[in-house]
Amino acid sequence: MNNEQWHADIEVNKALVQACLQDQFPSLMPIKSLRCIGEGWDNSVFLINETIVFRFPRRKIAIKLIENENNLLKNLQSRFEVTIPYPEYIGQPTTRYPYPFHGYSLIKGISGCHAQLNNQQRIANLPALAHFLKQLHSIDEKNALALGAKLQVFDRTNVIQTVNTLRERVDKILARNICHINQTVFEQETAIISQLKLSDERCLVHGDLYCRHLLFDHATLTGIIDWGDAGINHRAVDLSVMWSFYPESAHPHFFQLYGKVDATTWQYARFLGLYIMLTVLLYGHDIDDNLLVTEAKQAVNRINSALLIGQ
Repeated sequence: MNNEQWHADIEVNKALVQACLQDQFPSLMPIKSLRCIGEGWDNSVFLINETIVFRFPRRKIAIKLIENENNLLKNLQSRFEVTIPYPEYIGQPTTRYPYPFHGYSLIKGISGCHAQLNNQQRIANLPALAHFLKQLHSIDEKNALALGAKLQVFDRTNVIQTVNTLRERVDKILARNICHINQTVFEQETAIISQLKLSDERCLVHGDLYCRHLLFDHATLTGIIDWGDAGINHRAVDLSVMWSFYPESAHPHFFQLYGKVDATTWQYARFLGLYIMLTVLLYGHDIDDNLLVTEAKQAVNRINSALLIGQ
C-alpha cells in the first residue's frame, strides 16, 4: 500500500474503544452495541448504543484538529438551522490511547457521496446550505477569535502550495491509472489560478466542506460534520462546495440566497472544488470506496467536463 497522507499512525479497533470508554465514561456502561461506522483521513468513527458517535484520531496531526473542534463547537451551538455536532464527551489521552477523542449525539443521515442525490434533490437542499454558509461567514475574524477560532491549520489559500500539491496528486492518479486526465486542460486550469490574488478578507470557515461532510436523511440535509479544519480564513475555502456538489445552473439561485460573491473569490472557489474532488478521487480509490470515486468523477465533470477523458 502507498504511504499516503491519510494513512493511520495508530490502529483504533473495537476493543480499544470499549476499554477507553469504560475507563473514562463509566456512565455509558454497559455498552449494548459498538460498531465502526467509518474512517476518514484523521479519525475512526464508532457508533455506541446506536445513539452516540465517538471519533478517535488515527493520526498524530489530528490531535490539534480535534482540540480545535472541541473548543469551537461548544460556542457555535444554536447558531445554525442545520445541526452540527456538540461534543458532550471529551476523552483525554492515557497510556492506553495517546490521543484526545470525543463523542456527540448521533446526527441522523448518510454522507452526500453515499446518498446518491440527483440534481433535483441537490438543488432542493441548496437553500439550507446557502443559509448555513451565510450565517457562518457573517462571523468575522474578530468575532471568530472571541468564539475560540484560530487561523486554519491547513491553508488552501496559499495558491502556489495548493497548486503544487494538486500536481503531485494528479501525477499519482495517472500513475495508478485511476482515470485519464487531459494534461493540456489541467495546465490551463493551474496557469489561470496561479495569477489570482485573493482579497485579505477573513471570516469563520468550516474549512473542509464537501460531500462527505454533508449528511442527508431521505434526501434532506440534516447535518454538517467534521469541524476539525474549521478556523479563520477566506470564504472561498467553503464556497468550493457550490462547485463540487451543485450544477452550475444552481449558482444564480445560490447568489440570491447567500449574497454577492466577487469574481476572483468565485473563480478560486471553483479551483478549490477541482482540488478537493481530484484529491477525493485519489483517496476514494485508495480506500476502495466506489461511491466516493463516482461522486468525485461526477464533481470534476460538473466543474470542467473536458478534464477527465472517457469518463
